[in-house]
Amino acid sequence: MKRLSRVVWSEGMYLGPHHFQTQSRFYEEVTHFDISSLWFEPYGFVGVELDAEALRSGTVSLVHARGIFGDGLPFSIPEDDPLPPARSIGDLFPPTYEKLKVLLAVPHYNPGGANCALQEADNHGRLRYVAEVGSFPDENTGMDDKPVKLGRKNIRFLFDTEQTEGLVTLPTAVIKRDGSGNYIFDETFIPPCVQISASEHLLMLARRLIDILQEKSATLSLDNRDRGKFRTGFSAQEISKFWFLHAINSSLAPLRHLFLTKRGHPEELFRELLRLAGALCTFSIDSHPGDLPLYDHLDLSRCFDVVDQHIRTHLELVVPSNCISIPLKPVANYFYEGEIADQRCLDRARWIFAVQSPIGDAEVITRTLQLVKICSAQFVPELVRRALQGMELTHMQVPPSAVSPKVESQYFAISRTGPCWDHIVQTRRVGVYIPGDIPKPEIELLVVLER
Repeated sequence: MKRLSRVVWSEGMYLGPHHFQTQSRFYEEVTHFDISSLWFEPYGFVGVELDAEALRSGTVSLVHARGIFGDGLPFSIPEDDPLPPARSIGDLFPPTYEKLKVLLAVPHYNPGGANCALQEADNHGRLRYVAEVGSFPDENTGMDDKPVKLGRKNIRFLFDTEQTEGLVTLPTAVIKRDGSGNYIFDETFIPPCVQISASEHLLMLARRLIDILQEKSATLSLDNRDRGKFRTGFSAQEISKFWFLHAINSSLAPLRHLFLTKRGHPEELFRELLRLAGALCTFSIDSHPGDLPLYDHLDLSRCFDVVDQHIRTHLELVVPSNCISIPLKPVANYFYEGEIADQRCLDRARWIFAVQSPIGDAEVITRTLQLVKICSAQFVPELVRRALQGMELTHMQVPPSAVSPKVESQYFAISRTGPCWDHIVQTRRVGVYIPGDIPKPEIELLVVLER
């Protein structure tokens, strides 16, 4: 029962603790009522971190946590609230269990009953608060310290195998075993949160999808520009690609905004993902928007992973992504640089360098192998100054099938070994040097992903 009626203060009234408690409860209830009326699922973590090293020895302990319980109770650990006692999981996680869910718990507010243990000895875990004495000065003078009793929140750890009756709980983490039998946290678990920054997995999912969408957008935009030359009309397939590009670009901008701010509610991110997922159903004959999952604040891992998989699968329907182009921009005479936005380019993949020049195929091959230098953007000028080789190039008679070959271009495989490659991985920027001996070069840097 909510108390949304304020205390009536009048002159000469006898004041007791009940008046101030009722007034305080009124403000708490009004705040929670306003927030829950304005926002969807306004509870969860703002940030949380558990001790991964302590878990390896079988102990669950908290580093920090901020957020709001489901009944509106805010917490900030350890800044304003004490750390909950660490717990051992040895007896609670037998080998027959695959996973164990960790919960942060606090007793329910008890309307009309006791809610605060005035002595630590009276605390049996049933009451919402435990009284503790703090010393506070007069804020006007900064002096005259007085003892003030504060209600410390009775927050503690629970596991999903234990009774939760009479408690407000917040799923915090999932524990599993690695290949060696050690305890680890499940990195794919997404706890209920009010900001997407509270979950590293959620941020990773958003970043990966944005990288893919940016690559798709660049590829489709380039294709459309090339096909638009000397054309008076478009085929049905080309019109379909225009609509596909429209679906991607319409979602890319708001997703980049949400990822940049990192303060959006997960439901906002989910809504944008659903918008894209629904649009992509247009290009598939065996999927329907009605099959997409609904938002579930208590099971974010499942609903986000299903939508993410749907989007990435359907993005392959029109533009296969096993060949990615890294745009190279001129930064000085003979020097080019490119930024590696897609993490997949640094994983299992083949790097291909394409060169086109009017000097003839034989000269392009010879001079490219002798003179072109590829390394990290930072080190390419140094290689030129010292006349050192960059990453090894090998001419390819025929490019991989994933590459759409151009008759005028020559293709070279790039060896992904050595210090140049290590620094590219570290900086995510690649540099290319093409001297004037190869005039009017048209170059491409392609990455063929290995599945």
